[in-house]
Amino acid sequence: MAEKYKRFSKEQIAVANNVNLVDYLIHQGESLAKSGKDMRWNRYSSVTIRGNQYYRWKTQEGGYPIQFLKEFYGYNFRQAMELLLSFANDTGLTVDTHPVEEEKKEFILPERNSSMRRIYGYLLNARFIDKDILNEFVQKRLIYEDKEFHNIVFVGYDEDGVPRHAHKRSTFADGFRGNVESSDPRYTFHYLGQSENLYVFEAPIDMLSYISLHKENWQNHNYIALNGLGTQGLEYLLDSNDSLKRIFLCFDHDVAGIEGAERVLDMLYKRKITEASIIQPKNKDFNEDLKELHGIETIKAVDNPKYIEVNDEIECLKKTNIEIDYNDITHTSIGNQFTRIYYSYNKDIKDFKILNEQSEKLLKLVMSMESKLLYNCSAFTDNSKVWDMLKADYRAYKDTGNINKIIHNIFEDLKEVKTAVDNHENNQTIAEIYRKTANDILNMKLQTGRELVRNMEINEKFGLEESLKPDAKMIGEDGNVFNLMGICSNALKKAGYTEKAKEMFDRVTSSGSYDEALAIMSEYVNPVGDEQSFEEDINMEMNGF
Repeated sequence: MAEKYKRFSKEQIAVANNVNLVDYLIHQGESLAKSGKDMRWNRYSSVTIRGNQYYRWKTQEGGYPIQFLKEFYGYNFRQAMELLLSFANDTGLTVDTHPVEEEKKEFILPERNSSMRRIYGYLLNARFIDKDILNEFVQKRLIYEDKEFHNIVFVGYDEDGVPRHAHKRSTFADGFRGNVESSDPRYTFHYLGQSENLYVFEAPIDMLSYISLHKENWQNHNYIALNGLGTQGLEYLLDSNDSLKRIFLCFDHDVAGIEGAERVLDMLYKRKITEASIIQPKNKDFNEDLKELHGIETIKAVDNPKYIEVNDEIECLKKTNIEIDYNDITHTSIGNQFTRIYYSYNKDIKDFKILNEQSEKLLKLVMSMESKLLYNCSAFTDNSKVWDMLKADYRAYKDTGNINKIIHNIFEDLKEVKTAVDNHENNQTIAEIYRKTANDILNMKLQTGRELVRNMEINEKFGLEESLKPDAKMIGEDGNVFNLMGICSNALKKAGYTEKAKEMFDRVTSSGSYDEALAIMSEYVNPVGDEQSFEEDINMEMNGF
């Protein structure tokens, strides 16, 4: 029988969540770069860190060290706690129960320069912004040149015309960009007209470039620059302007811009804004489009490769045959199939070929149920409408590659189905939950397929085939890399892989980070440990599903 899930005190959790993430990452061999008051993680450039907190600008989510280790390193709660407490012990961390809050400084606009020669020269000659449009923004005091550094200052005003936000941009290529301290994120750089149209941009220069390309009656419309992909300014503008009915997302034509647009679209749909769409530049952004008109070499657009992958996957799924008896499409059969996947992933050797096949069967069961609920006795075929729904619902920004998180999402989806069935909800409601479930399972199918390919590539060079890997009790043990390496090495030697043990040792000792070291060890052994409380939850929830 598995041991009870190890519990931690509130004090221990507080200590773990007060670990300085910058110190922790440096200790793991990670590199960071200064970004204003924060540090930017070079491995994930959209992640900034300040003390014991992190923020992922790409997804607009953040948190503290425990969540950080779970999200980026794939640890469960207990593993994260043990690693953080060990680090805290090594560094002598104690928790101040009465922390002093940092006093927020007053927002002050940078001093204006007596002329705007520098910013006019840059915006007109290097960025090709239309002069009449630039004059309009300058006259409305939305743009000016600061005195000290000659930066462009883009000003955001509140409803009473009081400056609340300022974004500075150097007039040198690849120069400084950042917000003035204590800027209110609700009032990012924007221009309000009279129409129902709102055009949303990542950066002020993107916004000015788009207007320069579409000058006709431009003052009638509304525009906002988010200074990134955060939505606080957009949401506040929508809350305070009921007249804004049609939203156009004009983000960069690259992976981050495409995924950011998806996320904002989902936010708008949740707000019941149905007239929302995406306008993509031909090149990387609208300023590159403007440069192209002036014969300047441009940075080309980059499409998200995940969409090519998902379209190919769906077409392949349509062609493969998994025999499913129509009468066997029940909530119970779906729950049972998910349970098989859970145990395959958490208890058996991780054979991603089997997991991929099991995910495909679960996906087709769920889509068959969805079709059955929506269209009554309609047979599930490669022409069923639910395929189009699956493709339309796919979101690259949710396709993060964390299988633990995907399994948890499917588990939560099926709990929601069970509740709806128990409450005798109508077929439409239950089908909508299954529609969400299908998208989560598609992500599972994609990720297990990627892992399968990755393992094949790795096994051609290093490591062992999945079926040959010995178990190594690493989970729950001291997280020191040398301790884990010793456990891994002993397991390999006992299984008769002395040469592989040496190969593993050489690769781990020359690795660049703790995370990389763990990944290398997992190429040779199956890390095992005590079963998690989630197993108890899933058994309890799935009984009677």
